[in-house]
Amino acid sequence: MRTMKSIRFWGIGLLAIFVFWACSSDSDSEPIPAPQPPPVVEEPGELEFRVLVYVDEASVKGHLGGSDRVVRAQMDKLFRNVTNFWNKGSNKLKYKYRYTVADLVVYQGSSRDAVFQKKVYNDPIDFGKYDVTVLFDCLQDNGETYKGGAGHSGGSDKRSVVEVRADPGKGKEIFTDDTYKTLAHELGHYRGVTDMYQYLIDAKDNPVSHQSFDVPPCIMKWTSDGVWSEYAVNCMNLSAGAKQIGKVFPDFFDSLYPKKIEINVTVSGKSEKGVVVKIYGSRAGATGRNRDIYPEVFVEGKTNTNGQYVLNDAKKYFNPKANGFTNVPDDLPYGRWFGFLAEIISGNNKKYVWMPEWEVQMPHFEGKDTYKVNVAF
Repeated sequence: MRTMKSIRFWGIGLLAIFVFWACSSDSDSEPIPAPQPPPVVEEPGELEFRVLVYVDEASVKGHLGGSDRVVRAQMDKLFRNVTNFWNKGSNKLKYKYRYTVADLVVYQGSSRDAVFQKKVYNDPIDFGKYDVTVLFDCLQDNGETYKGGAGHSGGSDKRSVVEVRADPGKGKEIFTDDTYKTLAHELGHYRGVTDMYQYLIDAKDNPVSHQSFDVPPCIMKWTSDGVWSEYAVNCMNLSAGAKQIGKVFPDFFDSLYPKKIEINVTVSGKSEKGVVVKIYGSRAGATGRNRDIYPEVFVEGKTNTNGQYVLNDAKKYFNPKANGFTNVPDDLPYGRWFGFLAEIISGNNKKYVWMPEWEVQMPHFEGKDTYKVNVAF
């Protein structure tokens, strides 16, 4: 039978009072009542996010410290490091962020166990106490075989769950490695930001223009960048105090797309009708394939009398499979294009324009409904 222990710590005044509440299937004793903590008072301009943490017992008793008390103290420090790393990432955030461990639950058995997964992802959760869940499996045991790493996903009631897992054959040292940076990245998803590294394209993976494409430094690109990009800051400022974004913004990411994409073409300073525009899609990476530009034209047309080529309802073009487009590859991760490469042809001349998804969404934060590109021959 699975056993879990819920451990709570609160500091009162200058005296640190540590209270352990262990609920075990092999004990008949009543749990020791925990004193009610003083209310958390957020500083002006500060947002607190309360984390429900799960960590495997084998790691708690082993390489993470040997006792619940040690692990709890180290876990508090880990999330303070997340907080500090997060806030140093930009001076344009509207709020200071604070991630705190609301409860630490030590679990036995495999984190892959169906009953345990249901508890983490689907059983009722008290959103009055917890804003986000983080699950650590720092040692592969109990017959577990999986690739280590970290990820973010959702569960019932619009909850967010971050998982951090050890690589095969060794325990993960979450308190001494760069896990705090990894957590910042995954919690960035919780705050509504997509993976920025998925927009990177190497020249060898672009059969259309043979150009590479990079994105600005961002923790959502590589954690080693140590900064939040303007796009990431905009997303987080928008979601701000929404502890479960899906409840406040039912369609957060899709709502960021503009109503239209407008490519304006001039030749010798004048708007040019009839210029050919071909749009190619950018794909996220997949098993056995790098991020790339798909070599077949997705949509094409010609500029109108005003020298404009317009895509109305931009969102549907980024989500082609859900909107009836048939000329898309079966291998399209997440069912969406991560951006477009436009090929503009005027006579014997060609120009190329990158339109990554995140950049196309930027006008939303300025209250505009059109993403504009100007191309001059």
